[in-house]
Amino acid sequence: MQPGKMQMNGRSSPAPGRFHDLDALRAFAMLLGIVLHTCLFLMPVDDWPIQDRWADSHDLENNPYAFFFGVIHGFRMPIFYLISGFFTAMLWQSRGLDGLARHRLHRIGLPLLAGMLTIIPATNAFFIPVTPLTWMYSWLSSLAHLWFLWYLVLMTAVFIACARLGLRFRHPAWWLLLPASILPQYLMREGMIGADGSADLIPIPHVFGYYLVFYLFGAFFYQKRIEVQRWWSTGLAPATLVAMPAGYLLLDPESLGLAPSNAVRWTAAVIGAVYTWLACFGLLGLFRWIASKQRYWIRYVSDASYWLYLGHLPLVLGGQALAVSWPFSVHLKFTLICVAVTGILLATYQLGVRYTFVGRVLNGPRVRH
Repeated sequence: MQPGKMQMNGRSSPAPGRFHDLDALRAFAMLLGIVLHTCLFLMPVDDWPIQDRWADSHDLENNPYAFFFGVIHGFRMPIFYLISGFFTAMLWQSRGLDGLARHRLHRIGLPLLAGMLTIIPATNAFFIPVTPLTWMYSWLSSLAHLWFLWYLVLMTAVFIACARLGLRFRHPAWWLLLPASILPQYLMREGMIGADGSADLIPIPHVFGYYLVFYLFGAFFYQKRIEVQRWWSTGLAPATLVAMPAGYLLLDPESLGLAPSNAVRWTAAVIGAVYTWLACFGLLGLFRWIASKQRYWIRYVSDASYWLYLGHLPLVLGGQALAVSWPFSVHLKFTLICVAVTGILLATYQLGVRYTFVGRVLNGPRVRH
């Protein structure tokens, strides 16, 4: 893990080797999106179009899928954006700012544009009426799950602007990004550790700011040459066993006999930030431990994960619409949807994406073995 020397004049320098652990962790975060969205039809939430009757008798406090959702939501997109910031800084080193911009427009902008006319309206059709005339404009009402691509486009623009202004990401002051995540966490209103939902074309400022903190920290992580340590994985235990339960209890202070107050909200925000950072560092350490060496199947899943995340939500919603009336255990329904959606998308990736133009856009060219 010895990257080449950074060129500060915008020109490129030799690229470092591949970070197999970060590729695998990014894929893990993407694939958890299938799990996360499958959980929602088993939770009593108002803004999900399909609800299993089981959810009506299991409120959020006593719902294992809500707990599972909370654990995942608190770290999934923060670690994704942290890794994205890391690779953005690496691309800046290897390709320069102009090359970085072209790469991001190719790998992020093109899939987003294609998704506006395909995946987004197919997803939005489960939430709002979509006619042939409104199909091509559906993205104006919601970017669905592809909001993350739009955020990446905007973050890349912020990064390039900062770099052109001469800002660098090596000064120790960037460590202040860790406590800086507390303020946007305090401003969240959906009663969760992590960010509120934000799928509109115009981002919610505190949500965008929250994710930008992790993105910029990822850039600092790369330029500062911070070496991931395996022992960081021990942070997962206090994150999930202490910080996460404490944070959620404080988000509902009346359950503890406490009156809602700013002091309680600030405390919940601090503990929520502690959970997220502990989980992020813990996962970095865990994947350095288990996935730092090249393995073909991990590389394959890492490549496929982008396609799986892009295409999963219409299939998950379709699976939920079918499964909601099945006389099966909800746990079996949950498992079947996750497995079926993953299997279908892996098959389509192998047969129609990996070695095609679509695959070259998403992952670069791949050679058949």
